[in-house]
Amino acid sequence: MSFFAELKRRNVIRVALAYLLIAWVLLQAADFALDLIDAPNWVIQALFMLAALGLPAVLVFSWVFEMTPEGLKREHEVDRTQSITPQTGQKLNRVIIGALTLAVAYLLVDKMVLQDRAVAPAEPVAATTAEPVEEAPAVPDKPSVAVLPFVNMSGSEDNEYFSDGLTETLLHMLAQLPDLQVAARTSSFAFKGQNASVGEIATALGVAHILEGSVQRAGDKVRVTAQLIKADDGFHLWSETYDRDLVDIFAIQDEIATDVASALDASLLGNEHPDLHGVETTDLAAYDLYLKGLQQQAIYSYGSLDEAERHFKQALARDPEFTDARLALVRNYLLKFRTGQIDVTEERRHVEPLLAQIRTSDPDSRLARAYELHLEIYDWSNNTSKDEVMTRIEEQRALLPLIPTDSFIRTENAGALSFFEHYEEALQVLEAGLMLDPLDPAINAQIGGIYLNTDNLEKARVAFEKARDLAPENPNSYGNLAELERQENNLPAALDHLRISAELDPEDHEIQAVIAEILFALELPEEGARWAARAQVLGPGTPITRRIQLEEAFARGETDRAIALAQSMIVDQVPNRYGSFFVAAVTYADLMMREGRSREAYEFLMATRPDIADFSATGLDFQGRVMRQFAIQLMSGFDTFENRQTAWNAHSEAMEATGFDWLDEDSGSLTLDLLINGRTDEAVAQFLEHRLDEPVAQNLYRHRKWMPDMNAPLYADPRVEAALAERSREVAAVRAEVQEMLLQPEWNL
Repeated sequence: MSFFAELKRRNVIRVALAYLLIAWVLLQAADFALDLIDAPNWVIQALFMLAALGLPAVLVFSWVFEMTPEGLKREHEVDRTQSITPQTGQKLNRVIIGALTLAVAYLLVDKMVLQDRAVAPAEPVAATTAEPVEEAPAVPDKPSVAVLPFVNMSGSEDNEYFSDGLTETLLHMLAQLPDLQVAARTSSFAFKGQNASVGEIATALGVAHILEGSVQRAGDKVRVTAQLIKADDGFHLWSETYDRDLVDIFAIQDEIATDVASALDASLLGNEHPDLHGVETTDLAAYDLYLKGLQQQAIYSYGSLDEAERHFKQALARDPEFTDARLALVRNYLLKFRTGQIDVTEERRHVEPLLAQIRTSDPDSRLARAYELHLEIYDWSNNTSKDEVMTRIEEQRALLPLIPTDSFIRTENAGALSFFEHYEEALQVLEAGLMLDPLDPAINAQIGGIYLNTDNLEKARVAFEKARDLAPENPNSYGNLAELERQENNLPAALDHLRISAELDPEDHEIQAVIAEILFALELPEEGARWAARAQVLGPGTPITRRIQLEEAFARGETDRAIALAQSMIVDQVPNRYGSFFVAAVTYADLMMREGRSREAYEFLMATRPDIADFSATGLDFQGRVMRQFAIQLMSGFDTFENRQTAWNAHSEAMEATGFDWLDEDSGSLTLDLLINGRTDEAVAQFLEHRLDEPVAQNLYRHRKWMPDMNAPLYADPRVEAALAERSREVAAVRAEVQEMLLQPEWNL
């Protein structure tokens, strides 16, 4: 008898088939169960090895032993005429068929249920802060990965910054691979602490691979585990555990990034990838301080940005050559300016020397150049033309693919494009950002701002609400919704959003000031004074707190005090944050004109800024341009029509020379231009169609007759008179709604 025939007779082949099928089914079940309890990867690997080692033992056993009616016996002890191997073979056939049925059933369930669930939108996440976009981004054609926050296994939340910082460093290093798309920090960190599967996360972020792991820090030792997972089938491309001294953390980062790149390289990227650079320090204490700073900066509140600044400075004191800490400090000052903690002068005083230091040590730093361009784009100083600004915007935009994970520069670039009404290009910049960072609330909020500016209020609401749901603790989310509600003429809802924003960040004086400004505009000085007092305590002497002091005096009818406050703001040339300088200039010019003191006001402006006396000068900053425009309007109270017209047209030519679109169809400057040039009918039509078409909630002062000598021909028109009277009634109705709302308990805590 041949050897193969003997194998069949002894049922060895049937036993092998039965073993393989049963082992496969059991391993699949074990893998599913272990995944549910987040068991480490080595457990399933150990079970697989046991199953593999068991196969030879089972085969030997089935060759040596035979089942008989009396039980197991060695094969050579069994009389072949009494052998029951055919009956045993039939039983094994049934076992094989049963196991095969289970295997097929599992494959069908996996294909039709489990895989569908893996590629479905992240439903469990939708109920948390990590809500995905309505349509998950498609997985790109090129290789892609998301680095999930490494789990802090150190037993103390105090070490959370360390595991987060390691994650951020690895993300930054992998982003240096030119052909690898890496999901940005905000979106990856949105899944921190969430119970979402690898498939769900990959679908929400639009990536094909997930890198995850854990960090355990104890004294001067650290253990880092990491694994790279192929999202579509859960296959582990690579995994490793690193047990080292803490001082080796930099080497561990290099090894993980290199190993991950190699794993991707073998399957996706070809055989070449660049050297990956981590943080530019070898000082462990400086690195530790840097990570603490990043953690605080990510919170993005008044208090946390101050704390972050302290950590970054301490890191630089330890290692003055630590470029990453210096760049992070630059970003921190830019964020502090954005929140209103510092003004533009202080921002530049801190940032410019830091950037100069970085450019000296690393002249090719793309991020430093992007920050430089940011300052230049928003520099409204002398001799800045629209063409010059657009050139800088385009240079910065070209850098975005080279700094793909920096959403701050991306949103600021889109904001600059929007300012010049390049809305389609701005959306392109932001949509490219969503490919990398679909769960970034700032990008979604900026998209909402573009739709708001283009009167697409439905899409604006979708974007703003998405931003809020992604970051429900971010006060800016509610500020955006407040702007939307004002444009939809729902002032009580807008104020309610602002109240929530103030509760979320009680140290932000600007939120308190905005609420006060609205209440003063409604001629509710007592109600506004409560919020103004809070703002004054939190931010004494800032542009917006000086503005609300002025507006409180205006609301109370304290003309002399209002004039004095406006004068001081003009003398100090306060920044125009929240329109503070413009409000000071228009209030001063209007009150002085009503008092019959137009010439005095004109002379004050000229004495404060002698350079505005040249009406054709093109080198004025924002404050100078505003003062010159109001000086010309003040001429209506004491000079001839011809002299005023000559001055205005010289000013107009100077403004046109800058390339900025300052005579938009809905602008007050166009109304003035038409009136000063004697085109009263056109001015009336433009005022009625474009100036009075905005919702009352958006401009609570529009019913007032400003600069009466200048605008006398406009206000004399009966159509304008009737429209302003109707708007006054609308303001009164809104005032009553807000007064009723202010009686609610949440407004009286």
